[in-house]
Amino acid sequence: MVGSVCQALRDGQVVAHPTETVYGFAVDPWQPAAIEKLLQLKGRAQEKGMLLLIPDRSFVPRLTAGIAPLASLFMDHFWPGPLTLLLPAQQHIPPEVTGGSGWLALRHSSSPVVQEIMNQWQSPLISTSANGSGDPPAQSAPEIHRRWGRQLAYIVPGEVAHNVTPSTIVKIDQQQVVLIRHGAVAWQTIESFLAALGVSCNKCGA
Repeated sequence: MVGSVCQALRDGQVVAHPTETVYGFAVDPWQPAAIEKLLQLKGRAQEKGMLLLIPDRSFVPRLTAGIAPLASLFMDHFWPGPLTLLLPAQQHIPPEVTGGSGWLALRHSSSPVVQEIMNQWQSPLISTSANGSGDPPAQSAPEIHRRWGRQLAYIVPGEVAHNVTPSTIVKIDQQQVVLIRHGAVAWQTIESFLAALGVSCNKCGA
């Protein structure tokens, strides 16, 4: 299964896969044509940018323009897991991925399925929720097959929990933490984590 998924990604195709939160669509971030296929599939604007899954934390310095100490503490505590960190991007990151913002959304997923794929893929991977823009994410492989089957190269079977939201996104700029998207990690959990570190919440916001 994993070999077929990786081959489809290398061929510039879109695959669907479960995560620890919702089903996602994935493509190779270094292939502009693959990103364009994904944007058309979702009806999504390029300016919104894309989330990158990474195999492990060793990829963070290759993609970001410096890692603030607070960002490292977030990785220690919340990764692997359903928290996405928005960090300064290196200049070589495609604008289709950053949305032209100069910021890069990264996540180390705790999903066993994602980890199995990433162990063989060994590169960043765009992953965005499996839905049309503005619609709720698909909840199962059969649902994805009904809606997009002919447009996908591979649908990885698996289960996702119902009523689970996508990953929480927080932006970390030095000592400032800003909630970008509510999600699977509650903001109260993040506030408690910051309080334990002695970081005042007047330096963070929602």
